[in-house]
Amino acid sequence: MFVINDAVDAFLLGSFFFGVVFSVALLFVGDADIGGSADAEGGVPVKLGTLLAFAAWFGGMAYLARNAAGWALPFALVAGVGAGLIGAAAVAWVLARFVRSGEGELDPADFRMPGSIGRVTSPIRANGVGEVVYEQGGVRQVIGARAADGLAIPRGAEVVVLRTIGGIAVVEPSDLFFGDDAPSIDASSSISPGASTDRLLDESGRRAAT
Repeated sequence: MFVINDAVDAFLLGSFFFGVVFSVALLFVGDADIGGSADAEGGVPVKLGTLLAFAAWFGGMAYLARNAAGWALPFALVAGVGAGLIGAAAVAWVLARFVRSGEGELDPADFRMPGSIGRVTSPIRANGVGEVVYEQGGVRQVIGARAADGLAIPRGAEVVVLRTIGGIAVVEPSDLFFGDDAPSIDASSSISPGASTDRLLDESGRRAAT
């Protein structure tokens, strides 16, 4: 049972419970950076979880040092600050080690359809629609597809996505698109949409020039 003798005890217990309650809440809503971005000039990103950990450890340790151990207030506050710093450092290490290490910036090129190379999984009939499998952002995707020239494309053929219209990919066999420079890419392997898009733009520019 917590005993509140004065306003200092109320403050310390309030700090402890505030840190604990909102730390638990962060487990469900996620952590957040405050104080700016590391890339911004003068910005020092601080995880909210580390501040809450400091508040909880500071309040709890200072309260116990003052009431359970009988320490004078200045020494209890020093003990609380020390415990808070240790707790905050521990939380910051855990976040950096197990949470931030999995974070990364998304590259828009990884999710760009035109230029992606795929393989026909359901034959594309003449002037009809089939299916193509390709990889985007490391995940295998399937999309309806039709041939750019309206000709039939058999199952297993390697194709290049030229554009999408109404959720349907317009494709062309890679051997026709690239000619003698056609790459051999297995749709089950990792495909780099950014690289294939650059190749598509280069090829399109070369065609326009001729």
